[in-house]
Order: sequence, then structure tokens, then C-alpha cells
Amino acid sequence: MNLINFPYKKLFLTFLMYIALLPIAMISIALGAYNMPLKEVFRCLLSPWNSQGETSIAYTIMWQYRVPRTLAAMLTGATFAFSGAVIQGVTRNPLASPFTLGISTAASFGAAITIIAGVKVLGLSQTIFSTTQGFAVIAAAALLFSFIQTAIVLTLAYLKGLSPESIVLMGIATTYIYSAGITFLQYFAGETQLREYVHWVIGDLMRVDWSKIPILVLVFVVTVSSIVYLAWDLNALSLGDDVAKNLGVNPKRVRLLASLLSSIATAIVVSITGPIAFVCLMAPHMARLFIGSDNRYLLPLSMAMGSALLTLSDTVARIAMKPVELPVGAVTSLLGALFFVSLYLAHRRRVVMSF
Repeated sequence: MNLINFPYKKLFLTFLMYIALLPIAMISIALGAYNMPLKEVFRCLLSPWNSQGETSIAYTIMWQYRVPRTLAAMLTGATFAFSGAVIQGVTRNPLASPFTLGISTAASFGAAITIIAGVKVLGLSQTIFSTTQGFAVIAAAALLFSFIQTAIVLTLAYLKGLSPESIVLMGIATTYIYSAGITFLQYFAGETQLREYVHWVIGDLMRVDWSKIPILVLVFVVTVSSIVYLAWDLNALSLGDDVAKNLGVNPKRVRLLASLLSSIATAIVVSITGPIAFVCLMAPHMARLFIGSDNRYLLPLSMAMGSALLTLSDTVARIAMKPVELPVGAVTSLLGALFFVSLYLAHRRRVVMSF
């Protein structure tokens, strides 16, 4: 059930959601361990170069920490939401996502190998995240194992002609294999390495700086440009494979392309931020409640809601226990659990009322 039925209203809602991202970004930049008045935020934004040569705490906090972190939250949230909506459309399963297919756990396994074994095998620092070399190795390992898992899922799905449900079940099965490997590695980890790994696997934007923003922008641009192509084909798939074939759509090819695109996008983002849970599930669900399942409107609105959701969650993570900052993954996990409990209760209430 969707609340808005007319196309122009769906477009207007999507437009409003993207406009709302501006004040959300301003709030995110202003709040934290050091709160900044909005007047100061606008002054710093309009004058990014300190022409007066003064040493300003506001300039330093904004341009070195808050602005890149807010951009990362918005780009990451949009990418996760897009990937979740695409995977749900491909599998026709509202609980499917790249995380369900095992991509996230595969990335975590690659990171665990690097963090726990990297000190002895590669000679990296004990605090591996504190060096550029260490972070690059972790990102490469997480990305490599994400690609391996994507290749496994897509190859078996294409060669065996698996159904959407079987693809999800296979992803869940491989998730347990990676989880067993992670548990084995954690058992032999030292205190420092275990702390570093746990901090990464929770998911956080604290370490994202300007050097990571171009990568996130590139992923975002690729996902946005693919909406025009994917939206129509995903709508055809929602009618069933036979109907899609009659409309000139190749179901296997669309599933392969869409799954590959969303999984790779997720893998790249996860290698930078860690696995931030539930955004790829919550944002498409919220968008679907308002405008239904037409992917021409669902994909853009899901991306906007994903950006807003992760940016607000990161803001809450910074101010909830300040001056201590919580990992944003802890906030999204809590929100996700509450969100799906409410969905379950609402669904159960509708079932009871139908009798």
C-alpha cells in the first residue's frame, strides 16, 4: 500500500526530500562534541578560505572533519539505499539486500584477516587504522573478498538458473561460512587487533576524510546514471519472468547486471566505512510506503531517504553521549530493529483485521 498514487505527487515528494537534505546537512555540520551556531556554519561555508588569516576552531572543525563526514554520510546512505532497492527488485523479496547476499560478511572477513594477521605477516602497525598504508590494505582486502563473494553468488545464479529465493538462501549460507572464519580469527587475535576489528565491523564514518570522498562520489554517480536503465527493467521483472520476456526484457541478464552493480557499489562503500547495518533495508521500505513499488520513483526517493537516514543517524551518534562519539552502525542497528518490529506488528494487525 502506498500513500501517494499520482505521478506528479510522487515527483514532488521526491523533490521535497532532496531539498530537505540541505537543512539536514547543516544540522549535521553544526552539531557534535563542539556545537556551532548556524550563523557560524553559514559564514564558514560561504568563506571556505580564511582570508583574514585567523586561527579559527570553527574552520578547522568544519572543513577537516564535519563537511567530509557529512558528505560521506549522504553519499554512503544513498548508495546503500540504491543497492537495497535494486536487490529487492531483482529478487522480489522485501528482506533482500547486498548484506543478505553475504557481501558485507565477506568484506568483514577480509578486514579481519588484515587486522588480525597483518601485524605479523605484513609488518603493519599495531594500530593499523592509524596509518595510510594500514587503512589501504584493509580496504583492499575487504574489497577483494566482497568481489569474490559477488562472483560466487552471481556465477552460481547464472549457471544454475537459481530462483530469487535460492539466491538469497545461498547468500545467507555463505554468510555463516565467513562468520565461522571470523570467529576463528578473533580467537587468536590480540587485544589491540581485536579492538581495531570490532570498531571497523560496527560501521563508522569517523575515519572518512577528504581522500575518500572522490571514491564515494564516483560510486554515487554510477548508481544515479544507472537508474534510467534499471528502473524500467525492474518494473518488468516485478510482473514475473514470462511477462518480462514478452516485454523484451531478458530476466537473467537484468538480474546479473543489477546484482553486479549494486553489490560492487556496496563493496566499495563497505571497504571505506565498514558494514553499516539496515540502511539498505529501511530506506527502500520507507520510500515504498509513500510511493509504492514503481522503480522510476522508488529508486530516487530511496536514495534521498538513505542519505537523510544515515546523516541524521551519524548526527545522533555524535551528540548522544558527547564528548564520546558512538559508531553510527550502533545507531542504525537500533533504528533498524525498531523499524522492523513496527512493520511486523502493523502487518500482523492487518492480518487479524482481515478475518
